[in-house]
Formats: sequence, structure tokens, C-alpha cells
Amino acid sequence: MVYVPTTPAEAPTIPVWTLTEELRVNRLNTSAFIAADPLSLTLQVRGSVRTPSGAYSRERQSERPPQVFKLIMQSPAGGSIEQRTEDGTERQVDFILLGEWDAEIEVGDYWDDEAGQRWEVVALVPRNGYETRAVVEAHGKDLTGG
Repeated sequence: MVYVPTTPAEAPTIPVWTLTEELRVNRLNTSAFIAADPLSLTLQVRGSVRTPSGAYSRERQSERPPQVFKLIMQSPAGGSIEQRTEDGTERQVDFILLGEWDAEIEVGDYWDDEAGQRWEVVALVPRNGYETRAVVEAHGKDLTGG
């Protein structure tokens, strides 16, 4: 039989946190989660550049300062979208890039890893004050990570 308290006096005391305390604890938890499997990155920033034909192309313009993130694969089975190319099969896999609450990152930022894979930020999850989350896509032949 399970006992259920029937009066407030019988219920356990639950600490009441202020929003500031909760935010501080969530930031500490995020930092610890990232530190368990960190990924140091220097994100490349793209911007619109006008071409001679009058169109615009997205080209690398600068680098963001080095930052530490955690890369989290979104498919437990490691699923990917495959596309046949002239030189084989290219795969695309979605990940979440988790950063500290004040991470500098925007849609279009990217990095290339040692294996020649390109990782691109395709969306930002709305900020919550204790972490920064971005959806990233990996493109390459033999995808690893997360």
C-alpha cells in the first residue's frame, strides 16, 4: 500500500527556488553536460555577397571566437538521408549543437572537421536563458560524431 499525504503538514518540504536560482542551477548543469564530451569549435560566419550577375551568394566572411559545445545526434539509430553523387554516396545527418547560454552562433555558421565533413547550422532553438541549441546538418561520405 502507498501512503499519500492528506494535509500540508504531512507533505515533505519542497524548497522554493527563485527564477534566478533555477537559472543558475540550469546553467551549471548545462556546463557539466557539455564538459563530459566537449567539442571545441571556431565557427565560420557566412554573409551575402553580390555577384557580378547581380545575384547574391553566401560566402565565408569571418570567424567567431573559439567556443566549446557538445554535439548530440538526434537519431538513436544514426539514421541519415543518402544522396548518390558522381563519386559515391553522400550522407546528411541532423544533430543538436549544445552551447553555453551566451554562445555566439547563427544560422548559416559552419565548420569543416578533420575528415572533410561540413557541419552547418540550419536552425536555432529559441533561447531559454541557460543553454543555446542549434540544429546542425553534417554532410559527407563517412559521417561520425555525436
